[in-house]
Amino acid sequence: MPLLRQAAERYSAFFNPAKYKYRIMEGRIFINNSEIGIVEFKIIDESMGAIGGDFVAAEDYGKFKSEIQKLTERNGNANSQNFNFKIVVENIELNPVGGICLIDSEEFGEMYLDAVGISQSELEKVDK
Repeated sequence: MPLLRQAAERYSAFFNPAKYKYRIMEGRIFINNSEIGIVEFKIIDESMGAIGGDFVAAEDYGKFKSEIQKLTERNGNANSQNFNFKIVVENIELNPVGGICLIDSEEFGEMYLDAVGISQSELEKVDK
């Protein structure tokens, strides 16, 4: 199958969940023990265990917002090396070994979070 067609089919799967193996998953996002927001995750790349989605801030996000925006401006994102991020989906904490990245661009008014390196077995646990 040509690469362009593969990419188009993977992309279209996000808009046709019945075609895709996993549903959209709502995840609660934490830094340490502070719940900072939620994300409706979609699979970005199943083979890499990558999920992502728009980040919706909770009240406690205000404690970290300024530093995250500075890191986004300087480095392109705030990541697991900067903060102790946690993702919890259906009371299961995911372990993305490749890390978690949060982008909060003050200039563009967009917030996005992704995570890479989630095992197939972890994804299957939260896909009920």
